[in-house]
Amino acid sequence: MQDGGLSISSQAMTGRNGLAGDIWTGSTLTSNQYSQIEVTSRPLTGGQWIGTAVRAQHGGRDAYVGIYNWNGGRPELLLFRRSGGNWIQLGAGYSPGPLAAGTRLRLVAVGSTISFLENGVQRLSVSDSSLSGGAPGIMIYGVGTAGNWSGGNASRAPGFVVQYLSTDAYGVKSYQVISADNGPGPQVLRVLAPTHPAPGVPHNFLYVLPVQLRLSNTYNDGLETLRRLDAQNRYNLTIIEPTFGIDPWYANNPKNRNVQYETFITRELVPWVTKNLAITGKEQNWLIGFSKSGLGVQDLILKHPDIFALAASWDFPATMSSYDELGPDPAASYGTDANFQANYRLTAAFLNAHKKPFLRLNRIWIGGNREFPVGMSDYAKLLAKEGIVYSREAPRFMHHNWDSGWVPDALAALRQDSIKFRWDAIYLPPAGHAPSQYYPQSIRWLYK
Repeated sequence: MQDGGLSISSQAMTGRNGLAGDIWTGSTLTSNQYSQIEVTSRPLTGGQWIGTAVRAQHGGRDAYVGIYNWNGGRPELLLFRRSGGNWIQLGAGYSPGPLAAGTRLRLVAVGSTISFLENGVQRLSVSDSSLSGGAPGIMIYGVGTAGNWSGGNASRAPGFVVQYLSTDAYGVKSYQVISADNGPGPQVLRVLAPTHPAPGVPHNFLYVLPVQLRLSNTYNDGLETLRRLDAQNRYNLTIIEPTFGIDPWYANNPKNRNVQYETFITRELVPWVTKNLAITGKEQNWLIGFSKSGLGVQDLILKHPDIFALAASWDFPATMSSYDELGPDPAASYGTDANFQANYRLTAAFLNAHKKPFLRLNRIWIGGNREFPVGMSDYAKLLAKEGIVYSREAPRFMHHNWDSGWVPDALAALRQDSIKFRWDAIYLPPAGHAPSQYYPQSIRWLYK
């Protein structure tokens, strides 16, 4: 860096009086980057600090930098954007106390999310999209030392990083997820796996789509409702519930590259779950949701029938006619009305275009008449008109939330439909094509 280079020897970096730093130039990287250092046994003094940088460029005059500042004996972690050589603090600091030798400090930039982690635990995170490109690096102020630097692209699948956080008293595991498609900011992914599954019941995945942003629970908690029902064991389900930075309508926004929620679920979350949480390799992917997430469930299964086997949607705005019709702020998800009309609105034309995989077996369960009775009735008629096989809950009064009593009905329907469901009854290969060549990888196991 133009401020001065570091002395680097045997995986250790030593600073000089004032500011020094180096930028990795060994490879070309995407904008989704990480940079990591370790705290050494040599103590910092006075105002010395050690730091790790991403998207560093122009001789280090521009970069995101995460620093461990000794601060005269009151250690703190801080995030900065360096712009034209000037330092701009991003967000508040964090006081970790003196860090032991070997502590890993990792700075990650994915999309607009800039996160600073201590031993894998996120301490600071901000949203900032001022810088792109550049490369990871190291910065030190004073004659402190740092060790074992590593850096590069943020993940093999650029823009998607999953870090285990903790497990609660009920066995629910929490992960931190950083995705360029699921912004703004890092999100929490919760997973509940079976511990004593019912004998003879095949293992499957159930994706619970939340109604609100982050871990808001105005309408109660979907995963918690399922846990209290012991659904993970009764139905041998690994239950997955992602979270989102804005109220999710499960769409890709053409105006905001960090709100690509359909892509996040289908191309990032599901493949990660399949790779890391599968038991048999033959799991079906089920969907469940209500209200706006019920609408999202229908869009996802109709558009991605090769990924999702079955879906249950309850009391949702099936006949929503414009991208900003209902609050809170669906336009933040859909971006434009043209996008909503062409890709997400449940019209006769939409169903007709996607109905082929749903004409032979029941893959869709719907119910509810509390908030959207007309919409639910009209959608049922539309499904029938298009010849789509579905089942419907007998209408009865239940409140518009997760634990009002509809979830057990949905689970029972999904379990019953899963027994009859066969991918090979849905996707028949064209004449002259072998199934192993024609089918997506996710369903080829049926023919092995």
